[in-house]
Amino acid sequence: MTLRLASNTIMAGIALFIIVGVLGIVAPAFHYLPVLGANRVSIQPWMDLFLAPEFVSSLQQTLFSGILATLASLLIAFSVVAAFYNSWGLSLVKKSLAPILAIPHAAMAIGLLFLFSPSGWLIRLFTSFDRPPNWITVQDSYALSLIFALIVKETPYLIFIILACLTQIKADDTLKIGQSMGYSRSTVWQKILFPMIYPLIRLPVFVVLAFSLTVVDLALIIGPNTPSTFAVTLFRWFKESDLNERFAASAGAVFLLFLVLIVFMLWEACYQLFTLYSKKKTTSGTRQTYAKKLFKLIGSLYFFLLLNVALSLLILFIWSFAKRWRFPDTLPSSWSLSNLDRHISLVYDLSANTLFIGIVSNLLALIISVVLLESKRINVGRKTLFDRLIYLPILLPQVGFLFGIQIFLIKSGFSGDYISVILLHLFYTLPYVYLTLHGPYLDYNQDYFIQACALKRSTCKAFIQIKLPMLASPILSAFAIGFSVSVAQYLPTLIAGNGLINTLTTEAVTIASSGERKLVSLLALIQAFFPLSVFILAIWLPKVWTPFRLKIAFYRLKTLNNDTN
Repeated sequence: MTLRLASNTIMAGIALFIIVGVLGIVAPAFHYLPVLGANRVSIQPWMDLFLAPEFVSSLQQTLFSGILATLASLLIAFSVVAAFYNSWGLSLVKKSLAPILAIPHAAMAIGLLFLFSPSGWLIRLFTSFDRPPNWITVQDSYALSLIFALIVKETPYLIFIILACLTQIKADDTLKIGQSMGYSRSTVWQKILFPMIYPLIRLPVFVVLAFSLTVVDLALIIGPNTPSTFAVTLFRWFKESDLNERFAASAGAVFLLFLVLIVFMLWEACYQLFTLYSKKKTTSGTRQTYAKKLFKLIGSLYFFLLLNVALSLLILFIWSFAKRWRFPDTLPSSWSLSNLDRHISLVYDLSANTLFIGIVSNLLALIISVVLLESKRINVGRKTLFDRLIYLPILLPQVGFLFGIQIFLIKSGFSGDYISVILLHLFYTLPYVYLTLHGPYLDYNQDYFIQACALKRSTCKAFIQIKLPMLASPILSAFAIGFSVSVAQYLPTLIAGNGLINTLTTEAVTIASSGERKLVSLLALIQAFFPLSVFILAIWLPKVWTPFRLKIAFYRLKTLNNDTN
């Protein structure tokens, strides 16, 4: 009864949080915001939005970059799995997934910015210019640099999701049966496995699509400026000193929400049309196709993306410890730790905030996830409200939803407080922690726990000393994923912190476009270091912790036998 009450309270709190955020932008979208003296409903904000000079061009940038990046990421992810399945290539891909997923997208974008900019490392390495060329290689008007950054970040996530689905569809058995009937491996992937996989990953694809259409920090760093993407345009309107701009910005946020929903429907409609069109070819009985060469060609692009990630991290490291690095030198002429010494106080404060917020929000996310999953385990087969709400935080556009929350925080007096920042981080880390822990927790063999309770132990002791240690590996993995999500949060920290609480991410994004390359690189490098370290610990600790507990248990048993004798 207590567990169900706690579960219902958590779900009601999340639902209320979502309602407050949505109402916080819907009301100002119709010129109703009593705080600013707007007490009459009007459609003027919508007129201002549609008549804004950058409205159409921003929308074009958003749709072009978001849809193209998602489509390219999906094609590369499918091709990687098909081309290198059960080979050394896929083993290398699997080993690279965790580090790439752990790196915050802001840190990766800063690395790519310093890599591809006209005065960047690639120009220094492969050209002989005496001065930086007048090329627009980043923040270009066609959003190509933004699309590339999105592909770099999204492709590993989609590969991870696809690999997780292969056991459900019994890929090995399907390949063997298909090959026994004379079909090539690539044809089996093309005609049988991909149509089986896509319905299983449809929701994660929509998550990627929503992120691409609404991302702010990545677009601020490496995206186009004239015009910017629609989410960045709204972000700038919300930050305007003229508070009346918030009405048009709120209307734009509501419009962006509906735009994302429309894109979802159009994407699904295109998929259904593609399925209908390719049905005849799928059932034609053709055993050999050109898919093998195509899969290898597209799949090989992943290793190019991997190379860019490695170079991005390397360039961050070089800039962090470079004392003098003039163009067109390929490496710094002198090295120094003075950059770290000069900014040690700032780095310490930002790191402390980042770690504190990330650790506390994820511990809370773990506790809530365990309570919800334990309640779900008791009510087997019952779909809870949380299962229906779980994807909303990562599907709702941050740029609108969070500014709706900001109005509530300011009115309640919690703006600029650590509690509000932690709660907003919890809102975005909880879905990842819950979904990561969901499968392993519900698959746990409850007989171990029952036997522990039977050995004259209390239920609480058995849960803490037996069940949780046996689930240490998935719990630590969930914490690592949630922590990397927390470290990457820009808008939640900025809005809840109200500029009073800064983290490595907010500071790095804010000064990314300045000439402070050394400081930006140092912050981005430390920002990437923390999640990577937590991922390494999540992999290493279970291997060490289990043998250590067994040694302690055997020692206690031996001591008890000696005392008895």
